Amino acid sequence: MQLLSHFLELRAGFEHGVEQVPQPITLDELADRLYCSTRNVKLLLRKMSDQDWISWKPGRGRGNVSELTFLVSAEDMISKQAMALASQGDYKGTIELIHQLGRGEALQDSFIDWLFSFFGYRAVEHEERYKDTLRFPVYKWLVSLDPAYSFFAFDSHLMNQIFDTLVLNNPQTQAIEPHLAHYWEVSEDGLHYTFYLRKGVLFHHGREMTASDVYYSISRIKELGAAASQGWMTESIENMTVLNRSAIAIELKQPNVLFLQQLSHSSLAILPEEICRDNEEIFGRMPIGTGPFRLERNDDYICKLRAFDSYFGVRPHLDQVEIWLLPHDLAEAGPSWDTVQVLCDHTNSRKPVGAVGKDSEWHQIEQSILGCSLLTFNQSKDGPQQHPSFRQAIDLILDRERMIEELGGFREAPASSFLPTLIGSAAPYRTDVEEAKRLLDEIGYRGEALEMFIYSNNNEDAIWICQQCAKAGIHIHLTTREKSEMMKLDTIMEADLIFYHICMESEYDLHIIQTLKQSNSYVRAHLSEERMAWVDQEIDKILLNSSREERICQLHQLVEVLQEEKSFLFVLHRSLQTTYHDSIKGVSINDLGWVDFRKIWFAPSG
Repeated sequence: MQLLSHFLELRAGFEHGVEQVPQPITLDELADRLYCSTRNVKLLLRKMSDQDWISWKPGRGRGNVSELTFLVSAEDMISKQAMALASQGDYKGTIELIHQLGRGEALQDSFIDWLFSFFGYRAVEHEERYKDTLRFPVYKWLVSLDPAYSFFAFDSHLMNQIFDTLVLNNPQTQAIEPHLAHYWEVSEDGLHYTFYLRKGVLFHHGREMTASDVYYSISRIKELGAAASQGWMTESIENMTVLNRSAIAIELKQPNVLFLQQLSHSSLAILPEEICRDNEEIFGRMPIGTGPFRLERNDDYICKLRAFDSYFGVRPHLDQVEIWLLPHDLAEAGPSWDTVQVLCDHTNSRKPVGAVGKDSEWHQIEQSILGCSLLTFNQSKDGPQQHPSFRQAIDLILDRERMIEELGGFREAPASSFLPTLIGSAAPYRTDVEEAKRLLDEIGYRGEALEMFIYSNNNEDAIWICQQCAKAGIHIHLTTREKSEMMKLDTIMEADLIFYHICMESEYDLHIIQTLKQSNSYVRAHLSEERMAWVDQEIDKILLNSSREERICQLHQLVEVLQEEKSFLFVLHRSLQTTYHDSIKGVSINDLGWVDFRKIWFAPSG
């Protein structure tokens, strides 16, 4: 590896495509480039020559020009070394090489083909038995797996594989079902809940879960308050009492008709008290739960989940899942795994996505993602974005239909609500650039620049929005911030605008409230203090209403008020496409847009 690093460092000093062409250079120049003595340079050149990586013809006499010829390309070297490491089972070494040495290199097509053929399903021999393994790449890494900081969809999806909650919400029936709690009682006034826990439920480290763990997990979120993403969910709790090892009583300050739904949310998952309390700083990286998969590894490049054999529920059919972080530039070369999840049998793994429909062995699921892209305006920061007419002007500038037509992809429809199936929560948008310019003149806008925060440099939607605003004289600078930073309130409040995609789940009333109550929700954080207080008052009323239809109607009215002021803008709905081979069974896409690992299984090939 060290010799390869020297070779790549040496090759980086020459132009692209000079292989097989002698390059004049002196020994002293090479010593400068490799930061070593001429003696060490000679040793390195000899070793590289012995490997047939280079040809070296020394000049006669010190300081005379010599000839260096590269016999292999840097891309080829990286590819071969990565393949060799992978064949030895050194997957960490493989992906480290791709990141550290492949940065900026245009890797060979043959290597790209090999790399992507490596993903999908395969039966891996381990300790004399085969384990069904699903391996797939992502280009945006995990931020935290600590339920207290549940924020991003991918993180939440993995939390749902690692942890369990007291109860579950069935999205098909809208009913609350038993889970860690096998039974519960609620007093007539709706203030007293008693939960009876299943016995013999084990955490991944082998200890039995008890009511003390439930007390600790919920108390922790309550004590964190606004520091926890969903701390608001525990605001209605007045008191908790551990009755015995398998029973706990919870008393509320006032009735909360969504309390059971809140307890089904990943942020209120049950954690092992001593593990989390004593290792809180690293718990987000290596958490322990009671879920169907236990986390076996989570470093900078690979996250590995293994089925928990002692799971109290139905053990997953899948034995292990490996998630690899790949460099962003490889996203262009392979399938776009952010929007297309290709789960394939290893014998047919190079089947192009375009072949689906021509081959009965391949299937596709395309569905709308619950949620939409949003543009928020920071009304607590000085600037033109504080003015309703400025926000209305941007709304009039954004021709969503044209945006879809020009950018294409999985952009599905203009958004006028949080969910693509929701009708009547807001008026359809209209486009009128001249009216927008009139509004800008009316408020005296003179081209002051604003900062829009985004997660990724290659955000086509945000770039398009900025270009359209520029045509009307609005200057917006895009600023990319790390996802971990974008969870922090201080960072959120620095931005004038934030553009992002919000992913919702099927409990619409809970999740719209969550968007308006979550401490680090961009929608909430960017409201004025007065409007935030009004939202809180309205939601307190909604949480008293036992009729789901009436709650949703009240929420529509609340959102409509915010839309009249253009507190935030709905932009687009998107769809997701999953392509999978016939050998993979039980494929279903959850609300977070991911294949549920616990449900898929594999039919033996041929």
